Amino acid sequence: MSFVSFVLVSVFALNVFAAEIPDFLKNPFAATITSTLILPESNKAIIRGSVTVMPSRKTVPLMERVSDFNYNYRLRADHTAPLVFIIPGTGGTAESAAALVLAEQMFKIGYHVVTVDNPFSWKFTVAGSKSGLPGFTPRDSADLYAALLKTTKALKADHGIKPRSFNLIGYSIGGLQALFMKKHDDQAGNFKFAKVLTINPPADLLFAIQKLDRLAELEQKLTKTEKQNVGFKVQRVTDLVMGNKIDLKNPRQIDQVFKQEAFTDVEMAYLIGKEFRDSLGDLVFASQQVHDLGILKSPVSKYKRNARNAEARAVPFVRYMNQFLLPNLKRTQGADYSVEQLNHDASIYQFADYIRENQNLYFIDSADDLVSKTEDIAWMKTQFGDRAFVLPFGGHCGFFQVPAFQGRLQNIFKY
Repeated sequence: MSFVSFVLVSVFALNVFAAEIPDFLKNPFAATITSTLILPESNKAIIRGSVTVMPSRKTVPLMERVSDFNYNYRLRADHTAPLVFIIPGTGGTAESAAALVLAEQMFKIGYHVVTVDNPFSWKFTVAGSKSGLPGFTPRDSADLYAALLKTTKALKADHGIKPRSFNLIGYSIGGLQALFMKKHDDQAGNFKFAKVLTINPPADLLFAIQKLDRLAELEQKLTKTEKQNVGFKVQRVTDLVMGNKIDLKNPRQIDQVFKQEAFTDVEMAYLIGKEFRDSLGDLVFASQQVHDLGILKSPVSKYKRNARNAEARAVPFVRYMNQFLLPNLKRTQGADYSVEQLNHDASIYQFADYIRENQNLYFIDSADDLVSKTEDIAWMKTQFGDRAFVLPFGGHCGFFQVPAFQGRLQNIFKY
């Protein structure tokens, strides 16, 4: 379990009104950390399923066990209940804690729920990415759309469900992908998505990945001893949680514990950056097992992969875009294809008219989102109008158990 995953168990078991959250948790770094920490009340009712999307991937070296597209689901007794697909963020999988928390909330509202791997994750790179080089949102979204078709077919065949409607929720990059999938489905007509909610979508992908790289680079400001001390802090908080020595439903108590440990902004930003960088490293490793471009130089085998893993985890987002993804897009989109064009083609700004004209699209964000500029959030709020809901704090996806968010979720998806 990563540092961030350790920290999460304590911070985000909050089921309180936003006004009651202490100042420490109004820090965008602290709130963002909670997005990987939140836990559903129970995982017992969640069932895991899988479908084969790309049979050829069953022979990818070292990746044979993850060659199928995995999903988690929970079905209502009413076979005609509406169904919602939940797409996690960057590096997220069907097992991501935040996705499972959203699934639990949507199940209570009355939906069949299905959580899936994000296209920009190491698992989907192997199981569902046709190019083996995720990162181009239009292409990634089309790949996920194809996987959802197979998933739906399997659920109908195995369980006899007949959903009265299909819906989408995506957070972080998953929120942007949800918009692309909705527009694609307008033409394909397979799902006829009734409602689509995008949460904390990055308006400017280039800005977002540059910000994530800067967070990861904060590691250079910490000495080896300082990084060890951060680990000790995390471990002490974890021990309190595992020993039931703090009440996770008491925000003041949690606030006190974290103040005692005195996490600094640099330390929390480092934890966030490390989490994202590690997820990218896993994706790079998997991608180069699918199609080795010769960029990674460390040899790899069944019993020797540590050096290759370390090399992959040293790749920043901007380097991945320029050295891995862009050359591939130049071959498919044209030799003149540029980073600027890539950013435009993956931007939410192209959806301006579409957002205004489609009343079944909804938007939730926080004013202090770490990976969006203030003016981008304001622009999105303007486009969505009364279908937008912007919390004053929450960082990047750090508000899923805040009652104000849960109430909005219920208002959007009630039927």
